[in-house]
Amino acid sequence: MMKAARKQGMSKTDAQAWVYSELDRMYPPLQNRTLSYSEDANDSANRTLSWSHRPVDDGQIQGLSAIPDSWSELPANASLSAEIGWVQANRLRIVEEKPGRATVVRLDLALSPAPSWAALGWLETSIRSYAKFMDVAAKATSSNDGEADVMRRERMAIDEVRALLDEIRDDEG
Repeated sequence: MMKAARKQGMSKTDAQAWVYSELDRMYPPLQNRTLSYSEDANDSANRTLSWSHRPVDDGQIQGLSAIPDSWSELPANASLSAEIGWVQANRLRIVEEKPGRATVVRLDLALSPAPSWAALGWLETSIRSYAKFMDVAAKATSSNDGEADVMRRERMAIDEVRALLDEIRDDEG
């Protein structure tokens, strides 16, 4: 395609812009990308070629990028357990899957705003590959059990220290 564009007399930059737009048309990206090209008419060396990224709903999953206005700006990441927990708590409320049709996500029905953009990624994973999501969810919750064990051991250690202090007080008194 590049050779054909160059043979038609396009400059290298114009040919690249045309090829990239044709590739985007022929092979749509996962995210909607729009090519913006600007050229200063007075200075042919001052050319800009840039992509802008916005999440877009593809044909299989719709509504995932429709962030409710009531949600504040989402951070990129939160703790994995918070993200997975949010998906588990909200998935049944906000995801409508019908065989042979697009899956519809209604984020406005969520119990609370997503903790991060990554949580929306985990929601997408739970739709596209539920088994993979469940593997991650099992690992995330098992690490929570580890945190519970740490807390339990700390409480036991505190109780032992209190018992020792009580013994010391009893011996002195």
